[in-house]
Amino acid sequence: MFQKHFLSLGLILSFFIVILPSFAADNSGNHVSIRLLPEKTDLKSGETVTVGIEQTIDSGWHVYWVNPGDSGTAARITWKGLDVKAAPVQWPTPKKLPLGPLVNFGYEENVVLLQDLTLPEKIPEGPQEISATIDILVCHEICIPEPHEVSFFINEGRDPALAAIEKARAQLPLDMGWATTLSEANGDLIVTVNTDTPSAFAKLKSIDLYPEEWGLILNTEKTRAQKSASTLTLRHKRGERALSEVPVSKLVISYEDVQGQRKAVRVSTLSGAPGATDAPPSNIGFLKAILLALLGGIVLNLMPCVFPVLSMKALSLAQMKDKEIGIARKHGIAYTLGILACFTVIAGILIALKAGGTQVGWGFQLQHPGVTLFLAYLFFILGLNLAGFFEINFGLSNAGQKLTANSGLSGSFFTGVLATLVATPCTAPFMGVAMGYALTQPYYIALSIFLALGFGLALPYLALTFIPALRHILPRPGAWMERLRQFLAFPMFASACWLIWVLSQQIDHMGQFAALLGMLAIAFGIWLWKYRPAHIAGHLFYLIVMIASFGFVVSTFFTMKPIETGATAEAISEEQNWEDFSQAKLQEYLEGDAPVFVNMTAAWCITCKVNEKVALNTDSTRKVFADNHVQYLKGDWTNQNPEITSFLEEYGRSGVPIYVYYGPRAEKHGVRPEPVVLPQILTPGLVENAITQKGD
Repeated sequence: MFQKHFLSLGLILSFFIVILPSFAADNSGNHVSIRLLPEKTDLKSGETVTVGIEQTIDSGWHVYWVNPGDSGTAARITWKGLDVKAAPVQWPTPKKLPLGPLVNFGYEENVVLLQDLTLPEKIPEGPQEISATIDILVCHEICIPEPHEVSFFINEGRDPALAAIEKARAQLPLDMGWATTLSEANGDLIVTVNTDTPSAFAKLKSIDLYPEEWGLILNTEKTRAQKSASTLTLRHKRGERALSEVPVSKLVISYEDVQGQRKAVRVSTLSGAPGATDAPPSNIGFLKAILLALLGGIVLNLMPCVFPVLSMKALSLAQMKDKEIGIARKHGIAYTLGILACFTVIAGILIALKAGGTQVGWGFQLQHPGVTLFLAYLFFILGLNLAGFFEINFGLSNAGQKLTANSGLSGSFFTGVLATLVATPCTAPFMGVAMGYALTQPYYIALSIFLALGFGLALPYLALTFIPALRHILPRPGAWMERLRQFLAFPMFASACWLIWVLSQQIDHMGQFAALLGMLAIAFGIWLWKYRPAHIAGHLFYLIVMIASFGFVVSTFFTMKPIETGATAEAISEEQNWEDFSQAKLQEYLEGDAPVFVNMTAAWCITCKVNEKVALNTDSTRKVFADNHVQYLKGDWTNQNPEITSFLEEYGRSGVPIYVYYGPRAEKHGVRPEPVVLPQILTPGLVENAITQKGD
């Protein structure tokens, strides 16, 4: 109670401190000088530039961090001139600034804030001015609000401030992907940080905790730390703000290393959100993550990208006799090993990229046009094979013919590899939480969860091979199997068409045309090989032409030109009832009163497209959004986008889709309810219920 009275007194004092300067004598000049430091000055339309906002502060005075502490206010920056889009400010690590019974967080002498600005799609030629209004509060024994008008020019031939930007980046806390949770007990805020490095904090000392949200801790108290193996537990006396008001929080942990250098890391925490469909992954535990991954892998078999592959493998068992159960089991094991081998490679690449600081998640490979084009060609070739255009056994055709021979084991193995490749665009229920948990854990735990997902994908076919009774429910073999084989060519062709459409969201028009010509070259090359003449001269001529055809196919991978990051062709062509997602836009809407709905999607995510078709882009849902004044933000992860990846990580996800609803502010106390994470499989009713459910 005594501490709360001190905080209340501090807030009252800060109010008068802000008002007093208008009557003070010491306001004849500014106590802070500001200049803008662009990393690049030669810029084109749509480019992004990092700008440093350098503040030089008079001796004895200070300015404030994003969370100012017990009093004060952070700098407010408004950009003008060109219609630039501003990302959130990147704040250097602050220091504690005691002021009587209060403790504030801020900077003295000199500080450089960083902010990324994205230029509009069309800018005029010649020099252009970008200006900003920066309102800061600078304090000593009194506090003075200072408005500043500053600007810089682009395309004027001036030198960029590369060295200053690099120096400023070095002052930022390191963003870490460590699994971190918030809880409270016995009047303490408890922060638990799990690193992937044993003894990462073994020799650190003088640790301070800086929450980016106000009111979580009592700022006048000290942070207490407990270190064991790869876990750091911080305890700090609680502030007056309820944890339920801050389900997702950013924390800066400042420490002194063994050399006496002051350093800092930045982590994201999840304290849980009632009403969310999936539990925060940092809380689910290893065994639950394994179970969710296994269930997710099983459900993956029902996804349209995987089901044709499983169907052919299952029906190939129909020709087998019960006495061949040993051979069937060998093929089941080979298929499973193919899946696990492919999952190991994909997981290894993903974990290595993540460890290197790259922002990636499940399905990351389809953000690269070369992978998308390769899969499109693969589906096209499989479709030609199934349709009977040419004969080569991929483990899918000639149902049962080679399944009874040991030499067919390689076909089952590579069919498992194929099943994994075609599954990567899909995210099944249960998968999101498991994958999000995996990517915050040490590599051996992450790999175990990926292998559990792969085993779930293999399990239905493996069960058919090991349990003869299950095979008896399959239809009897007959001529219909050849017709079914030819029919299944069309889902393969449809998948190839879909992947070309995905590619159209990633590369320019000439690259798309070259990709289509590549399909023509594949068909022509196979036709030449199929009808090559027997005599040597003709055979050689056909071989040269065929090699030239496939040479053209290979060349398409090197002629693709990625489109600029931004709205995809789909986004441009749709009648939009949504806006492009950005952290700045989300923050702007959350500072208002209206509800906000965030949809994270990608062109290569089939689940996303189905949800949009049946649940989001419907007249009923549009009406619900309009009637409830919902601000709808849509993030397109077709190509790499660090802001979207960061948003996914905040909610413990490693891939799309994810749907988050932020309810409107309550009329009584003006506080938003906790955000709700909707299921990965949507219906119009689920969306409507989330939006129309009334809070307190």
